[in-house]
Amino acid sequence: MIDVRYERGVFLPQQNLWLDPWEAKDFAFVSHAHSDHIAPHREMIVSERTARLMQARLPGKRKEIILPFGQEQDVRGMQVTLLPAGHIFGSAQFFLRTENDSLLYTGDFKLRRGQSAEPAEWTAASTLIMETTYGIPRYRLPPTEEVIAQIIAFCRDAIEADEVPVLLGYSLGKAQEILCALAGADLTPMLHGSVYQMTRIYEQYGQKFCDYLRYHANDLAGKVLICPPSANRSRMLEKIPRKRVAMITGWAVDPNAIYRYQVDAAFPLSDHADYDDLLRYVELVRPRRVFTLHGFAAQFARDLRARGIEAWALTEENQMELTFGTSLAQLPEIAPVAAVADRGSRSATPATIAAATSEFLAFANVGEAIAATPAKLEKVDQLAEYFSTLEDERLALATVYFTGHAFPQTDLRTLQVGGSVIYRALGGATKISEAEFRRIAHSHGDAGKTAFDVLDGRTVPEPFGIVDSYKFFEQLQKLRGPVAKKEALQNRLGRLSAREGQYVVKILTGDLRIGLREGLVEEAIARAFNAPLDEVKEANMLLGDIGRTAVLARNNDLRRAELSLFRPIKCMLASPEPTAEAIWKRFFEANAAAADTTAAVTGRPLHPAAETAVAVAAAAGCGPASTAPATVYVEDKFDGIRAQLHASRANFRKK
Repeated sequence: MIDVRYERGVFLPQQNLWLDPWEAKDFAFVSHAHSDHIAPHREMIVSERTARLMQARLPGKRKEIILPFGQEQDVRGMQVTLLPAGHIFGSAQFFLRTENDSLLYTGDFKLRRGQSAEPAEWTAASTLIMETTYGIPRYRLPPTEEVIAQIIAFCRDAIEADEVPVLLGYSLGKAQEILCALAGADLTPMLHGSVYQMTRIYEQYGQKFCDYLRYHANDLAGKVLICPPSANRSRMLEKIPRKRVAMITGWAVDPNAIYRYQVDAAFPLSDHADYDDLLRYVELVRPRRVFTLHGFAAQFARDLRARGIEAWALTEENQMELTFGTSLAQLPEIAPVAAVADRGSRSATPATIAAATSEFLAFANVGEAIAATPAKLEKVDQLAEYFSTLEDERLALATVYFTGHAFPQTDLRTLQVGGSVIYRALGGATKISEAEFRRIAHSHGDAGKTAFDVLDGRTVPEPFGIVDSYKFFEQLQKLRGPVAKKEALQNRLGRLSAREGQYVVKILTGDLRIGLREGLVEEAIARAFNAPLDEVKEANMLLGDIGRTAVLARNNDLRRAELSLFRPIKCMLASPEPTAEAIWKRFFEANAAAADTTAAVTGRPLHPAAETAVAVAAAAGCGPASTAPATVYVEDKFDGIRAQLHASRANFRKK
């Protein structure tokens, strides 16, 4: 079969040809003109429209082998055909036919027919290399017509409210699709300069759009402003006093999209195939083997394997196929899998097999699976299954990590690693250009997702255990000054896979953003070790360390959790009641007998909770008519910082 390797880009060694490499090469195929796919290659295979767009975005001299769509041609002894990819204007797929084999590389592609790109085509091939940006079931996009109707309604509502509707989409591809969507809606689009430049090139090749204007700050009233995402929060938009901003992206299917992008609305219109179309495409091509790239590559490859199709991600992350707790004795059986997964510059050596079974990568992949699961009970089940595979030391650490922190709540150490240190470390670990880094960072607005995209394909992963990760966090905490911390983090990130780096960064920022709060982690502990949930919660409250709580639960020792001097306990939130009657019923009636007895015997007033309940209920005219007059106390409640006083009898002396 045609040999396929991955080294910061797909490489076909027998043909000495790169497919969408990250860096400049002697000979490469460029699928489309987005900035993350173009580089100053010496010689390249491209479609005519991609070549024209590249001249506008990356001027310079180079040898271009321009092929028309659908016509097989001999290129350096290869039988090559370009097929439309449906992604953006001029985007192409690469089909290679040899005497005994065939290969189809999709690049970024979309099966749904858009209005500003050639419709996608396909052909049968033995090997399929496909982009899998939306490669999990969570990403199923609604019908395009519905989304367009929502965008038009958003624009009209904003204009009626004397606001300027701002639609954010990449200046090449998405912006033109938005422009086509507005045709016939009786709206006047106004284009940001970069959008205007790309749109003019489209028109030179016969693409028709509705009437539009170039951006003019003094003529915004009643217009729809189309800008690239990088314009959000820019001075240009800040000068618009009344505006309503929407992000147009497939990621808008995530319920937190408006918070991630800091916009008023988000609409799921994408230039990429969603999960269902990815599956459909595999059925159309009927390959013998599939290699996946980008996005949820490992997860989609796993789903294909479950359907009986040989499929592997062209990264180091195929170990999700293994069950948690795989022993070293099983590694000889794993070696062939690692060899396929690691078809890069390295063969399947013991080191690469060890890397493929990295403990921290297994932890990170569980996090991704939880993030992709909307149902809380399923999240708990997945986490409980993972916890049940860990021995005490790793369980204590992983449990704390899943709360988004490196150290337990009662551990007062802080890492003091801010966003600037993280971003400089990412740049230093990958040698990525500043422009490319900014593009990736602006497209996410999330440090973890930025880390994944920056590190993907740019590092040399080594084995990284759960205990190793804790030692690294301890080392990082002890270092003083941003320079020292940046150097240590840079060194570590360069030796992690993209997914591991993403979760290291998530922990550093204190927020995993996978829809997992501490209460669900407590539920997972209870479920994993068949422990009463109330006992797990109480132990965690007393210990202030969910890792120790998990270990006690695992060993059926929750009863050993107790208060300890100078170890803060978790503060409990108040439980409000809707009415005075409810307060009476909850506190006074349930505790009246015990409280009266206590007061009579000790001569002390009621417990503060009962006192307050009695006072409020009495003031409202509630409670039994026979209630005897009682001395009650009510204290003011001030919101603010809680403090705990820890003292023992040894701290006090008789005066």
